Amino acid sequence: MAEVKRKNRALLPVIILLAVVIAVVLIILIGMIFGLRYMKVASDVKFLGRIRGGEPAKGTVYYSNGTQASYDLDTNTLTYKNGDVYTGPVKDLLPDGKGSIAFASGDSYEGEFVRGAITGSGTWRYVDGSSYTGDLRDGKRQGYGTYAYGDGSGYTGYFADNMRNGAGSATYPNGDKYEGAFVDDLRSGQGTYTWANGDSYQGAFAEDVRTGEGTMTWLREDGSVAEVYSGSFVNNTLEGQGTYTWYNPDGTVARIYTGAFSGGLIKID
Repeated sequence: MAEVKRKNRALLPVIILLAVVIAVVLIILIGMIFGLRYMKVASDVKFLGRIRGGEPAKGTVYYSNGTQASYDLDTNTLTYKNGDVYTGPVKDLLPDGKGSIAFASGDSYEGEFVRGAITGSGTWRYVDGSSYTGDLRDGKRQGYGTYAYGDGSGYTGYFADNMRNGAGSATYPNGDKYEGAFVDDLRSGQGTYTWANGDSYQGAFAEDVRTGEGTMTWLREDGSVAEVYSGSFVNNTLEGQGTYTWYNPDGTVARIYTGAFSGGLIKID
């Protein structure tokens, strides 16, 4: 009796393994009957679902980064697990070519994709009412483009890593405008700022303020030049050496001062 029990215990792993093999074979056979297949589309993409003409038709896509999506060839859509929906051409079940994606957040993008990445040119629309049209790389604003803000302001020029970087022109809700250099979203370098009333500054900026050498021009209500200062600025203030010129309404010079300024005022020793 003891010997029979030992034989039964020895056979148990074999019986379990055989049952597993039979179950796997049955699953595969059932899948084949209903048109289901598991296939490796690319090194980083796998598919489980229906096949048509040797290609994925409808099923679940598994990406190497853990993302999952439902694919439907008839509607050309990829519906991701987080609620994002892509519509357009695919390559290796990755968005590729000109398509569109509606994000679960309410944002949307229409334009070029490269192997799942938003890369190329396109238009991104945001839920706050702002939009961007231009060059992108890996989902970020990179290159030349136009950003229209929800508050009515705008920018056209160069971007790097999602920020204004390089030459560009900006308009503001109050009617002011700036044309010149930007660094990491801030006015930095040479540029011209023009206020809505016509006053203007041309010269150096640093981190969004007038700092360095420049020229400030103030106008009268009729548009004629009233005063001009050329010289040094620090944090939007006349500071250091410069020349201040006052003009008469007819355009002739009324008075000129050249010398030192401190805190926006003529420095008197």
